Amino acid sequence: MATRRDGAALFSRRRGESPSARPAYPAHWEADIALRDGSAAHLRPIRPQDAHALQAFHEAQSEQSRYLRFFAAMPTLSQKDLERFTVVDHRDRVAFVVLVGERIIAVGRYDRTEDDTAEVAFNVSDSRQGTGLGSVLLEHLAAAARERGIRTFTAEVLPQNTKMLNVFTDAGFDVERTYDDGVVLVSFSIDPTERSLAVMAEREHAAEATAMERLLHPESILLVGVSTRGDSPGGRILAALERSEFPGAVHLVARDAFEIRGHRTHHRIADVPGPVDLAVLAVRPEACLEAVEDCAAIGVRSVMIPTETFASAPDGAQLQRTLLSAVRGHGMRLLGPGSFGFLRTGDNGLNVSLAPGTPRTGRTALAGQSSALSAMLLAGVDARGTGVSEFVSVGNRADVSLNDCLQHWEGDPDVDVIGLALESMGNPRKFTRIARRLTRSTPLIVMRPPATGSSVPPGHLVRTSTLPRRALDQVLASAGVVQATQGVDHLLDITDAIARQGLPQGPRVGLLTNTPALGEALRGAADTAHLDVRIDNRSVPLTGSHRLVERAFTSMVALDHVDLVVAGVLDTMVGDPAQVIRQMATVARHCEVALLVCLVTTRERMEQVRQAVRDDSVLPPVFTTPYAAVRAGAGMLAAALRPHVDEAAPPILDGIDPARARRLVEEAIPAPHGEARMDTTDVTELLEAYGIPVLPSLPASDEELAVRNAEQLGYPVALKSSDPILRHRADLGGVRLDLADAAHVRHAHREMRKRLAFSSAPLRVQSMAEPGVPMVVRTVEDPALGPVISLSVAGDATDLLDDIAYAIPPLSMPAAHRLIDAPAGSVRLDGRRGLPPADRDALADLLVRMGRLAEDLPEVARLDLYPVIVAQQGCVVVGADATVATAPNRTDSARRTLAGPVDTPPDPDRAQK
Repeated sequence: MATRRDGAALFSRRRGESPSARPAYPAHWEADIALRDGSAAHLRPIRPQDAHALQAFHEAQSEQSRYLRFFAAMPTLSQKDLERFTVVDHRDRVAFVVLVGERIIAVGRYDRTEDDTAEVAFNVSDSRQGTGLGSVLLEHLAAAARERGIRTFTAEVLPQNTKMLNVFTDAGFDVERTYDDGVVLVSFSIDPTERSLAVMAEREHAAEATAMERLLHPESILLVGVSTRGDSPGGRILAALERSEFPGAVHLVARDAFEIRGHRTHHRIADVPGPVDLAVLAVRPEACLEAVEDCAAIGVRSVMIPTETFASAPDGAQLQRTLLSAVRGHGMRLLGPGSFGFLRTGDNGLNVSLAPGTPRTGRTALAGQSSALSAMLLAGVDARGTGVSEFVSVGNRADVSLNDCLQHWEGDPDVDVIGLALESMGNPRKFTRIARRLTRSTPLIVMRPPATGSSVPPGHLVRTSTLPRRALDQVLASAGVVQATQGVDHLLDITDAIARQGLPQGPRVGLLTNTPALGEALRGAADTAHLDVRIDNRSVPLTGSHRLVERAFTSMVALDHVDLVVAGVLDTMVGDPAQVIRQMATVARHCEVALLVCLVTTRERMEQVRQAVRDDSVLPPVFTTPYAAVRAGAGMLAAALRPHVDEAAPPILDGIDPARARRLVEEAIPAPHGEARMDTTDVTELLEAYGIPVLPSLPASDEELAVRNAEQLGYPVALKSSDPILRHRADLGGVRLDLADAAHVRHAHREMRKRLAFSSAPLRVQSMAEPGVPMVVRTVEDPALGPVISLSVAGDATDLLDDIAYAIPPLSMPAAHRLIDAPAGSVRLDGRRGLPPADRDALADLLVRMGRLAEDLPEVARLDLYPVIVAQQGCVVVGADATVATAPNRTDSARRTLAGPVDTPPDPDRAQK
């Protein structure tokens, strides 16, 4: 594909700019990327120092590839070409290189040809064709171009270059093609579309699932740091491998023995015959970096590190960052550090973990983070007899994370339910995006940290959230995630119940007991959990036999009035309670009703029942308290109903002008970096660019100007301070309402100036809104979650009671209505005490537009609409305040990246290397 050679230079001169003037190196454009074959690579802006590597890349290409790129053979690049290709301004001329180690494997660039148009070109190594590099480069170039004000890409492609044409057409953009003088001319808007985002998500899923498949299904394994001591991490992992009868090659590297348990050892990694699929590095943190380099030299594809002491090592956080950079720089993936390992059961079982045994075979997938939490999960499934398909511990999740686990298990026919135990979340926005898709077919149960934004375990390098815990709670619920809020037992109770019983067919619940007291406890727990109890049988007589309980259960489920039964049984100490539970389970299975049992008995008899449950996967879970049984049932129902999941697409909005809004925001940001509060007039214009109605207001710096502007607006008017706090507080003298004429305006102005003498904020005069319900709508660019929109009823009570609802944009109209219903105070919108109901549809439309604004403009750090008056017909913004800042590097954006070390400022020295 050809690039217009002098287009950018001519364009720069047309604008009166020096072609040599370059912005600072855009370090935030650097990213690690996942390729289709499961490997990793590093993408970054090109540098002048890349000239030699670029020449080597060019000369290694086939003659055909060079011809398709330059329309000429060009066996080498001239010095002038090398300078032109490597010296760019990162604005009108942008180029990215993709590297594995120090070797360039792909190049992509754009050259601006008009104010909002640029010509794009790619060149991918012959050896890397088909790994998705072209599409990844296109995403990153488009993201950089949008940041520089470009909205359209063009390209000139030879007709026989079908691979490059497919990069454009398969990306999901609306591509226009024309044929002229033997060349295909391509043009398309680079603004993300619903289809382009769907294509990106599909490719991301495929690449990350492939990487996990390659990591978790090795054919050869290298253990580094194995000791003759059986209790060492390396020795425990070797023992686990032997127990699972791994059929592949096992290589050992040890310094204290020539042979360990019948396996020949190597003294150095370099002595191991490669390539190797997985290397387990059970060595101290300081030795890991050298080991990674040695592993790369013999062709290792993936690395697992069980070592947990990175956090306590000197400069442990930086060491972990350096380690990750080295691993990905060589195209490998990393599980850990601090990983407990992974295992799977079944015919192709494998155990590469520190676990002393392997769980029973089943259809549950589990993942945890730290070794301690992972050990608790495995101990819990062993105690319950839960059948496990696969288990993964991601440790500090420096590279492979729980998001990757979800990508791997999505669509897995051997997995019926997924349970995750989190201690930190690196990319919650991506997590919810994956979960929304996955939970359509597979229940996802999550136990997460005590509070988002709180301290995280040592070694977990994550962005901290500025939002309260309930914000992420609501976001996860909107993705269909069932949250186990009370620890590992709660998580495993729900997953075990679903694994054994499947999901209930509906929300109808039946309660059955053989003693009134136990029945009252069950009913209280059910009411607390807000279960839909349809049949409440608390009066089965207590007799010397369990037969009446069994018969009553059969009668209850035969009526087809319930979907889930929680049975409370006080053991009569006669007969075998396990046999009664087995009979009830048979009836429940035939009637397609889920069954949970609370059994009150002696410790010895309970252990007998639990052993029966462990041995028989068709038996229902048995609990010792009504609360635990109902809690598990509530989790099953939440997974079955997915009541809050938004499947609708965001609407197409009319009357919006994103380009105008971006100009306003960019002009308000202090150069080169910083944060600033937008002028009131600019905020009004910003909102109007997204079709959000704002109540007119004008300056009122003195009495005469206040009167003139009040007459222009028309009486009655309001007079208010422009201070972001005082303008809402009539009790503090910051607002005067319903001023009917000039005399009232003059008097109010004098009184407010006296009372607010401590404030320098000028006054403004504003039209009066129609009567309605005052609401607060806010968007925040959160470091962890990205753009988040919140809604509440205006007033001090809302703040005191934390009655605020949250959601991640973009919003569909159904999602906007659910957000409106979420705060308890939103009942005011229904009309109370003779007031008419407010216009919920108008408020929903405003929320959708605010969500689109927040999604489009990451530079808007915070935008407060306070208040929004929702009237009987329509709604209007009365007050608005916006803070803008340099655009953050969002954790989940319209370009595919692998999660990396965060909260680390760009290294200017690295940028110049």
